[in-house]
Amino acid sequence: YMVAAWGGYVFVLNLVGCHAAVLVLMGRFSRKVYWSYSLFYAVGTALAIQVPVVGWTPLKSLEQLGPALVLLGYQVLYGCEVVRLKKKLGRADAWKLRLKVISTCAVVGIVLLILLTPKGYFGPVSSRVRGLFVKHTKTGNPLVDSVAEHQPANNRAYFQYLHHLCTLAPIGLLLVTLNFGDGPSFLVVYATAAYFFSHKMVRLILLTGPIAAALG
Repeated sequence: YMVAAWGGYVFVLNLVGCHAAVLVLMGRFSRKVYWSYSLFYAVGTALAIQVPVVGWTPLKSLEQLGPALVLLGYQVLYGCEVVRLKKKLGRADAWKLRLKVISTCAVVGIVLLILLTPKGYFGPVSSRVRGLFVKHTKTGNPLVDSVAEHQPANNRAYFQYLHHLCTLAPIGLLLVTLNFGDGPSFLVVYATAAYFFSHKMVRLILLTGPIAAALG
């Protein structure tokens, strides 16, 4: 639905991918999490490429390859977990297996990257995305550089658009942190990402609306 309705689907896709990666870093990777993310990406991407404007962009754009890499990482971790249970490996042997498989996959990935990049397979990063990580006046696109909405946000702008949620949302975030889990951690990741990017570009305060309302 997001792909068909709004170009901001890239944020949604990367947000879910980021949450999936954070779950692994927190040691919360499980069979349930594996199937949830794998089905989300497979079904979502299969439907997304049916939208004419999008096409095969999810598998070519550098802005959308992060979630694809997370999916591949999930397959590797799940495969290692299956082997660990089958061979009844200890903790040390299990880590050796993971490191060996991950190293092999990394080498294969680098080789593919070297082969495909010169052929123009991967699309360039857009000037709007570059504007999130460099000063808004240095993206290289005069149109993006000149728009006032691409300037960094200030505290007054947050209160203008979110009002009392500026007070309530942090309290909600604290309560979520105290009741942590797979689901609640998504709200923390969403809040962190939305605040970071909206602080970089005032027009993205739009992204903080849903999470501020949920936390409030």
